Amino acid sequence: MSEKTGQDWLRWVSNRHLRWVKSPSCLGKPKQDGCAHQCQCQNGAHCDHVTGACTCSPGYAGTFCEKSKSSFSLPSEASPLLLCEAASSNHSDVLSWPTVCPDGFYGLDCGQMCECRNGARCHHITGACLRTAGWAGPHCILACSKGFFGQGCEQRCDCAGVWCHHESGSCGCPAGLAAPGCGKLCPAGMFGQNCSLPCRCSGGQEQCHPATGKCSCLPGYYGAGCELRCRAGTFGPNCKSRCSCVNGGRCDFRTGACYCPPGFIGANCSFSCPRGYYGKDCAQLCSCGEEGQCHSVTGRCICGPGRMGRSCQQACPRGRYGLQCRNTCSCQNGGLCDPVKGSCQCGLGWSGPRCDTACSQGKYGLDCAQDCPCLNKGTCDRFTGSCSCTAGYYGHSCQHSCPPGYFGVNCAQTCDCQVGQTCDHETGKCVCPPGFYGSQCQRQCEAGSFGSSCVQTCDCAGEAPCEATTGRCLCPPGRTGHRCEKSCGGERFGPDCSLLCRCSHGARCDGLSGRCLCPGAWLGPTCSEGQPTHAHTHTHTHTHTHTHTDLSI
Repeated sequence: MSEKTGQDWLRWVSNRHLRWVKSPSCLGKPKQDGCAHQCQCQNGAHCDHVTGACTCSPGYAGTFCEKSKSSFSLPSEASPLLLCEAASSNHSDVLSWPTVCPDGFYGLDCGQMCECRNGARCHHITGACLRTAGWAGPHCILACSKGFFGQGCEQRCDCAGVWCHHESGSCGCPAGLAAPGCGKLCPAGMFGQNCSLPCRCSGGQEQCHPATGKCSCLPGYYGAGCELRCRAGTFGPNCKSRCSCVNGGRCDFRTGACYCPPGFIGANCSFSCPRGYYGKDCAQLCSCGEEGQCHSVTGRCICGPGRMGRSCQQACPRGRYGLQCRNTCSCQNGGLCDPVKGSCQCGLGWSGPRCDTACSQGKYGLDCAQDCPCLNKGTCDRFTGSCSCTAGYYGHSCQHSCPPGYFGVNCAQTCDCQVGQTCDHETGKCVCPPGFYGSQCQRQCEAGSFGSSCVQTCDCAGEAPCEATTGRCLCPPGRTGHRCEKSCGGERFGPDCSLLCRCSHGARCDGLSGRCLCPGAWLGPTCSEGQPTHAHTHTHTHTHTHTHTDLSI
């Protein structure tokens, strides 16, 4: 860049600055939004999206930050005119070395006229109106809203109920109000604008109107000279207001405020003291315990049902109940009386409203509410529930029968039976085993009978006896079968034909004695001796074969 004069330099900076005013903030926006130029900032400088001014990175300077600070120099004749514009916080990031137009002008060669009003200046590059005290809007034509003033209209007025000047913030107080702030009336004895006029009221109970200076009676007084005090029940200016205090509250003749008697509070003394408090302003704490209430005026305890004593700490004595324990309980048989309601809580073994009914069968305990656990017709004690077992049973619930050999109450008696020692667990009557009878089971069944109590009849052929226990037929020698209805048949002998004959050569034996019946010429106890004839041999062989075949069967 060639050397320029100071005026040329300023013109070059201004022209270049206005020609390139697009920044990354404008990306994506149409040209009608004002983003019509390309930023020319170099070396990582930041471009202002409104003015296009470059904010250089550390170590760089120049209009477009194109020079390092070590090589950058500014013409000496330009330095007096390069002023830093800091009047607006919205434009604090303009060029480090901007061109300053004369007041009222901006833009290229300062050829455009500012549109700002009410003494506001415009930005020398963009023409934007810079904020000025007391005014707002794009062209500074709007005065600050009511209650605000100053630079940017950001300060709030300190004037009570009146306007303040939108530029200076000073209060314009109406007559009767004092500055600063207009929040207080004129001091006593003064009135008018700025409280500058002295009052001319002579009475001791008179007052001067702060705005007009007119004399009137103070609240609570009336009369030509304001010398009379308001009558009872009235208050305020000229005593025209009626008091609204209730419950004996006293009304202040000046303000109408109520002074409540002990036991009442509230603006008009309409509320009794809350529970637990009493006395003047309900400031005293009650000492009534156990649901007791205290008198709101005196603090005396009013005890609830079932309680008595100075602080309601005592329960009603036994047999009494209700308010002040004046009622007499009707509980009987040791029943406990509820001190509040008088209802009876029955003891063990009793029930009913007055505890005068014994527990019914199967019930026991407190108020007869428990079910007895006794089995087998046992009865329970209505007080404790313990079981009394009937004869033949024992156990906590009478659940066990007497063990064998014992009977009676608590199984304390032993059976008197000769056979088996078993008797009925309830009566002690002997339970005879099959085959025996009698009171002590001392007798066996007679011939021809068997079984329990010997009541069954034997079913055996002939005169064969039967077993007394089961009735099984006991066959005599030579007989067999279920009823002893069969003979032994020659091959067997003895009782029930249980023995095998020992005869040789096909001889048969006697079913009673087992004696061999030898055929032909055979001799001896077993028919094994002698010489049989041929015919006999033939017969023997035939008989032997037959006998062998029969035995195999």
